[in-house]
Amino acid sequence: MTNLLVWKEYLKGIYGKYEIYITPAAKFLLALITLLQINRSLGYMSRLNSLMVVLVVALLSSFLPMNFMILTAALFIVLHLYAFSLECAVVVLALFLVMFLLYFRFSPKDTVMVLLTPMCCSMHIPFLMPLAAGLTGTPASAVSVGCGAVVYSILRYLSDNTSTLNSIDEENAIQKYRYVVDGLLNNKTMLVMVGAFAATVLVVYLIRRLSLNHAWTIAMVAGTLVAMAALLVGDLIWDTNISIIPILIGAPFSLALAKLLQFFVFNVDYSRTEYVQFEDDEYYYYVKAVPKLTVAKPSKTVKKITAQKRNATPRMTGSMVKKSNKSGMK
Repeated sequence: MTNLLVWKEYLKGIYGKYEIYITPAAKFLLALITLLQINRSLGYMSRLNSLMVVLVVALLSSFLPMNFMILTAALFIVLHLYAFSLECAVVVLALFLVMFLLYFRFSPKDTVMVLLTPMCCSMHIPFLMPLAAGLTGTPASAVSVGCGAVVYSILRYLSDNTSTLNSIDEENAIQKYRYVVDGLLNNKTMLVMVGAFAATVLVVYLIRRLSLNHAWTIAMVAGTLVAMAALLVGDLIWDTNISIIPILIGAPFSLALAKLLQFFVFNVDYSRTEYVQFEDDEYYYYVKAVPKLTVAKPSKTVKKITAQKRNATPRMTGSMVKKSNKSGMK
């Protein structure tokens, strides 16, 4: 454990020293992965599939505010759908406008959660972002996680129904509109996923704020169980066809990664908990103080070893010999 704490302090020192370089690099990598995933899922517009375009947009995102990344990702999705079907692009654009109003109203600083939620869902660790949002965010973070779940459901629905949408004639535009709207708004899998993620965020947030020992660990376990139960119950009631095996496999990985997040964000020593009581003119205060687990980063000491000079006997010169002889004669 001590070695892990030393590495934690070492990494914090590196980040504090090179933050001006690490932050843009991380934003560039996040934008690059997001755009590549969108191109891989849709990829209808050949110009946007160009690696040079993706690199340029990712480079711009690394120096601009984080919300620019969300706008760019939404623009990529709408342009791909425009190249595929105008009806799909119009419906998704209207849905994005509604989500943007909710996002910028309640949680405009949770950009990372919106972008990482679809990635985690595609990697079969869907509970990671709801757990992280409940641990580090507020109840409003449920909006960001829900928006990310909606984006993932849109990409999956459109990629799974490409052949069906292509089979509808261009003359039957109203029928295509109806098919897309019904498929997105009546997508029970998406609704169950959004509800499960929102419940997970609220449960984790409420439990981790309690004055309990190991409250964060209890919150993570409870949130994982709530998410699994919500998805399974939703599948039984509305027949969402959610795969149970990926959920059972991904839940422990999500819990382990959330525990790693706790190590870097909230690592305390409950064995040294102190209870303090004091008062002023109007109130009595009962405080529970839990110290953080920290360790000093070992400092390197450099010892300089210098060779000692030997004491050489002085050699007598000619003048010294004459003086010694005169003194002897006297």
